[in-house]
Amino acid sequence: MRKLKKKVATPAIGLAAGLVSVVALAAPASAETNIRGTESWNTDKLLMTLCTGNTGVHNWFIDVRNGSIVRNNIDADQARLKTPAYVEQFTGWCSYPKSSSWTWAGPQTQISNQVMNCGYRVTQSESITKSITKTSTTTNSVGGSAGVEWNILKDVLSVQATASYEHTWSWSKASTWTQSDSLSVPPRTKAQLNFAPLMRTVRSNPIFHVTTYMWEIGGDYSGNWWVPNTWRGRGYKDITSYGAYYDAKANVINSDGSPVGTTIAIDHAASKADCGF
Repeated sequence: MRKLKKKVATPAIGLAAGLVSVVALAAPASAETNIRGTESWNTDKLLMTLCTGNTGVHNWFIDVRNGSIVRNNIDADQARLKTPAYVEQFTGWCSYPKSSSWTWAGPQTQISNQVMNCGYRVTQSESITKSITKTSTTTNSVGGSAGVEWNILKDVLSVQATASYEHTWSWSKASTWTQSDSLSVPPRTKAQLNFAPLMRTVRSNPIFHVTTYMWEIGGDYSGNWWVPNTWRGRGYKDITSYGAYYDAKANVINSDGSPVGTTIAIDHAASKADCGF
């Protein structure tokens, strides 16, 4: 196998442009606190259970012995509900800011039909229409998809996209792009066009913003309340856990919408079986 030619498509806009506010609802001015490692239970799982793509205000109960949470569907201004001493109640909402991004080389895929030259002397030149599918996927650090509101999440992650961002990253805009090219095939050879795309991953560590926080004191069902309105009474309202994240992956694209990458023409020797003689 030998490469016949190689052509690199270069982005019209620099890869670093437009990524300052890539995925997110804008986070508030106050800095969030990483609570990973501050509890005996899994705070990554906690954040991924609280923040499943939604941005509305919700009420929760948390069992502080093991970190398990249950949504309380009663309105936020409802009177306090008596609970055991180990159960705390809180209300809040989620945002999904971009925390990091990077580019990487995607796998090669065949983007044209195979062209066969069964002659012995003449190089065959053909016009080829390349067809490249731009892909977009979203994964999370917990694994699986149970409970994740994927359709809502996709809208949430693209709400802050700027014009320059939209011209350098195809996430939420998966489609097929076509372009004509030529392919020269030597005698007794079969050839095809492959494409190696440049991909980008943008990671979002969700943040939960506490609006109310309380628990009963003085024994089970005491009726006496401590209302610090900060996460577990520790003085901070905005929490994240660095092992909890969503990764949105898609093609880096040129300003005309075409994917950035390398087009490679690859040939193989044609056999008698291929040509019939």
